[in-house]
Amino acid sequence: MALLLGIDTGGTFTDAVLVRDDAGVEEIVASAKSPTTHHDLAIGVAGAVRNVLERAAAVSGADVSAADIALVSVSTTLATNALVEGHGEPAAVVAIGFTEAELERAGLTDAVDPELIVTLPGGHDAHGNEREPFPEEGVREAAARLGPHVSAFAVTAQFSVRNPAHERQAVDLLRSLTGRPATSSHVLSAKLDGPRRALTAALNARLLGTIDRLNLAVRGVLETEKIDAPLMVVRGDGSLVSAEFAGVRPIETVLSGPAASVIGALHLAEVSSGLVSDIGGTTTDVAVIEDGRPRIAPRGAVVGGYRTMVEAVDMATIGLGGDSEVRIDTRATDGPILLGPERAIPIGRLAIEHPQIVTVLERQMGAPVGLTSHGRFLVATGTHGAAPTDTREARVLERLAGGPLPEADAAPSGLDGRAAARLRARGLVRVATLTPTDAHAVVHGVEGIDRDASTLVAAVLARQTSAKGATVSDGATEIAELVIERLVRRSSAFVLQVALAADGLDVDTSDPLIAAALDHHAGAADVGIRINTPVIAIGAPAATYYPAVARLVRTDGVVPEHAEVANAVGAVVGRVRVRQSCTITQPTRGQYRVHLEDQPTFGSVENAVAHATELLTATTLADAEQAGAETPDVSSDWQARTAVVEGKEIFVEGTLTIEASGRPRF
Repeated sequence: MALLLGIDTGGTFTDAVLVRDDAGVEEIVASAKSPTTHHDLAIGVAGAVRNVLERAAAVSGADVSAADIALVSVSTTLATNALVEGHGEPAAVVAIGFTEAELERAGLTDAVDPELIVTLPGGHDAHGNEREPFPEEGVREAAARLGPHVSAFAVTAQFSVRNPAHERQAVDLLRSLTGRPATSSHVLSAKLDGPRRALTAALNARLLGTIDRLNLAVRGVLETEKIDAPLMVVRGDGSLVSAEFAGVRPIETVLSGPAASVIGALHLAEVSSGLVSDIGGTTTDVAVIEDGRPRIAPRGAVVGGYRTMVEAVDMATIGLGGDSEVRIDTRATDGPILLGPERAIPIGRLAIEHPQIVTVLERQMGAPVGLTSHGRFLVATGTHGAAPTDTREARVLERLAGGPLPEADAAPSGLDGRAAARLRARGLVRVATLTPTDAHAVVHGVEGIDRDASTLVAAVLARQTSAKGATVSDGATEIAELVIERLVRRSSAFVLQVALAADGLDVDTSDPLIAAALDHHAGAADVGIRINTPVIAIGAPAATYYPAVARLVRTDGVVPEHAEVANAVGAVVGRVRVRQSCTITQPTRGQYRVHLEDQPTFGSVENAVAHATELLTATTLADAEQAGAETPDVSSDWQARTAVVEGKEIFVEGTLTIEASGRPRF
């Protein structure tokens, strides 16, 4: 029997969960949350770990201690956020055998300063034959010129997945000359499309420092708490790997958080197929699960506008969550409620720390008419490594130095408003206003939320007038119910859209007929639509909204126990899984080349596949060992592509994939 600690660093909270593993049967002992501290993740991680240990001790007494923890696993949004926000450390790219135009079309010049990209002759052809000699002098020159100015190198060579010799030579040379880490593109993906592999390798090199700091931060917390256990990280496909393994392939941790949520949902709900909807404070992520696994994005994960070649959960995301900003479109005749995509601080949460805002809201309630600026506050959230870029931004931050201010006071002019918007885009300022969390507090009450403050801000927004001059609603309760209804309706439409897309149907769910079906229209004609698989809802707000969502799409809604920490559960109950692939081609009739190591050639496909299987199995098992798997199972998949020429079937090429998977080694 062992204790496993799962940690997830989310946008609002860092979750921790303790799981007791008894011969592969997992039981959740305790869970806890702590506010995520973006400026120093270690603080939030430490808070969550201490909280979960205290809760576990309270529940189990002396039965639980930090010394009993045998494994720690982390899911993280760090890599995803770094790419979305354009962060990361400077990395140079050495591209062998590509033109600048090819790399530009793949988006490489958007991800890397063009001054840090070096193109050199060399590379191989589609059969692994050397096109030009290895450009040793060019690599040496790149090392001398760029080494002092970058934190890492990314190397990509033409057809390196068919023959990696030039990539390996360049990586070895760059490491020896500069002492900097270097990433090979063929290690990250075995697929063709060299320019996109170059982009993937470049992004990976940029993230090496980011994941290293996370590993150091978590290890520091574990050392302080006297937890001596292996550290694992969740990859974007939901599998676990050791922190050391992830440290050299950080790009593979993009979408780690959502992937952990899906794995956690599968474990908690004990289902093998359906839709998983993870609703958080900012976004809702929906994934399709089949045969006990999440569907993987067929063309690679798209993060921050970059289409990578990283295998990750095929996740659809919408800017809709419990903390979505509520706005009133007063230009419309009916004054509709708009939700998101921006996130806001719930007024009921802000009022606990800054009760003075209640006085401001009361004053706004007493105003002759409701204004669009009423019920909105600006809050300075810290520097996060950034600073104001002009005097107007500096003035806005100076006004907010003493605490939250009404939006009209913090940004009294149009130019100030634009400055505040720029600060908000960079994370220096946040808006506090009515959110679905406040709305739920008004109607039902929410722990940790000042219900009176939430009711007051709802009443303030209800006084705004539509284009017809009438108020938006009759009071706090009515507008709160409208906000909840709006969130449920949009969530239902989004889940339905994902389900239809899974069936290959690109349907606009705002179509009047679909809208009528979601509204359960019954008249001269009944209009209905339903999802045939269950919807498993997780995340802190799941139990609040998803029973109603399931009713609208006429399916079973499952909100499992511990849904609020499913991401942390997924971080610790997953399996280690690694795979390697190679291609076999027929460069000349009757000769079959295995594109591994020394490019051996055989007289039959069967012999080539047998050799490739033996070699690839050994290297895959070595990877599984490094990734932290214990006694992994091995499976193989051979896909051959043939063509019919003059009535005869001719072998073109085939791909062999070996996968090793197993439970983490405690």
